[in-house]
Amino acid sequence: MIRFDAYTATMTGVHHEDLLNLAVHIGDKVKVGKGHHTFEHRMTLEDQWGSQVVSVQWGGRQGDRVMLEVKGERTPKAVEALRASNEHRCTRVDACVDFERPGAFEDLLGAVQEVKDRHDIYGEQRGDWTKPELGRTMYLGAPTSAVRARLYEKGKQPEFRHLERFDLCRLEVQVRPAKEAKDQFSKLSPSQVWGASRWTRDLAALAIDSQIAPNPACSVTR
Repeated sequence: MIRFDAYTATMTGVHHEDLLNLAVHIGDKVKVGKGHHTFEHRMTLEDQWGSQVVSVQWGGRQGDRVMLEVKGERTPKAVEALRASNEHRCTRVDACVDFERPGAFEDLLGAVQEVKDRHDIYGEQRGDWTKPELGRTMYLGAPTSAVRARLYEKGKQPEFRHLERFDLCRLEVQVRPAKEAKDQFSKLSPSQVWGASRWTRDLAALAIDSQIAPNPACSVTR
């Protein structure tokens, strides 16, 4: 099932603590610090393992604008609650799908490489590819691109190794919509996010057997 894995949104007319409450869990630690991107304040939630799962920024040169960032397993419910309660603009969204079977990474890597070659896309390997037990990652799209994709061995990440689910891998697309598309992407479903470019639609067709309707290229191209 395709689902949201990260989401960043900006909005006005909402208190920062209300946004934190969209994704708070018992046992989370609250940290307060200096904001980024000309925001004055920043408040974050860390889970029991010390990972940052939610952050909210407000104040400073941004005026009454507030920015919410949520990532990981809490993202789907947080997005659902946000969309039900607040008009906002989406500035980043990740949509992912998980696979868990022997050889899944190698099979998906073939689809990723085919799309890379077909569309002449920049690719980048991360992790230790000489020691695959440590986990490998393959990126498509440059770091400055509005649309990127990555395939990685989720089950081999340090925080997941104790589960011994070493065949678990994840394929996800990351989109940073341009100004004219931020409103549009604040309403798209996770599967529709894969329509951000021709090559992500091709990747969806090859890797997850999904035919995704396109979004205009100018809507996400910087």
